[in-house]
This record gives sequence, C-alpha cells and structure tokens, in this order.
Amino acid sequence: AVVSTQSTGEKEVTVKNGHSSASRRAYSPPSFPHKKVKAEQPILTSTNHIEREPSREVVNLKKIQNKLAESLRLSLHYFSPPSWPTKKEDLINLDLDKLLEFPLNNFFDTYEVNLTELIGQYQEHASTAEKRAETAEEKLHNVRKLVMQLLKPSLNYTQENSEENEEIADNVDEILAAVVKETNKIPDS
Repeated sequence: AVVSTQSTGEKEVTVKNGHSSASRRAYSPPSFPHKKVKAEQPILTSTNHIEREPSREVVNLKKIQNKLAESLRLSLHYFSPPSWPTKKEDLINLDLDKLLEFPLNNFFDTYEVNLTELIGQYQEHASTAEKRAETAEEKLHNVRKLVMQLLKPSLNYTQENSEENEEIADNVDEILAAVVKETNKIPDS
C-alpha cells in the first residue's frame, strides 16, 4: 500500500492505493516575513524618569498626518465659498480635531451652489454684452448708410442699386476720408 500525504493549506489529503481520503485540519494562513518594528527607545530625562522615544513609524505617520491636515487646510482656505460663515483666515488655522469634525459635505455643497450662481451670472453678463454688441453693430451699419446718403450729392452718385449701396456703405470710412481730403485741397475763394 502506497501512502502519500499532501498539504493544500486548508486540508490534508492522504492517498492510499490510488484512493484519496480527506482529513480536515485547521487553516493556517501562509506565513510572510514580518517587518521588524523597533520598540520605543527609553530616554532618560533630567528627573530620571524614563520616557519612550516614538518609533520611526509613529514619527512618519505623524508627518503624513500633518501634511494631510495642511493640505486640507489650504484646500478649505482657497475653495472657501463667499457665503461660508467661517473666515478664510480661521480655516487655515484649524487644529486637527476641528478638521476631523469639519462639515466637508456642507462646505462643498455650498461651494457648488455658489460656483453655479457665479457661472450663471457670467453667462448672463456675456449674453447681455453680446446683445449690446449686436445692437451697436446694427446702429453703426445704419449710420454708415446715412453718411453714404449724405455723401452721394458730393460724389455725383446717382445709381440706386441697393446691393451696391450696401457695399459702398461698408466702405464709407474710406470714401469719407477721400471726400475730406478733396475738400481740404480746394482753397476758399
């Protein structure tokens, strides 16, 4: 009879003459080499009390915690909505406990509402400015046509073709400059 035993981590399988039988044993997770953590080093103070020096990992965690807290303070400071009750200067000075209790959801909801209102105001302002520009352009075009009609007698222009009038009205500044130049050449008699 051939007997072989194989361990699969969770159960042990025994094979006898080609037939397997399973017997259960407690699961043991695979072991990994653990990183050795230095114990805190004792420090003697002037009063001969022994204090523990924090381990390197604790110091690193404190540094990470401080950096995250500083990043959050800066974010709160720069993204503070105008209607937020806390002043920006106070947000930058929040201690860690107040940062942990800070109502971030309410803060960012207020920020989003104010940003949406601001974008709406800018869009409304842009729309109003665009309408004013269109109105001014239309008025300018009409004034150019009127100036052209005033210039027609001095140019001995008699043709009434509306398409050509439009083209001439678009070039009225050049025509007006030429008329002014001609008028300045003629001496007063």
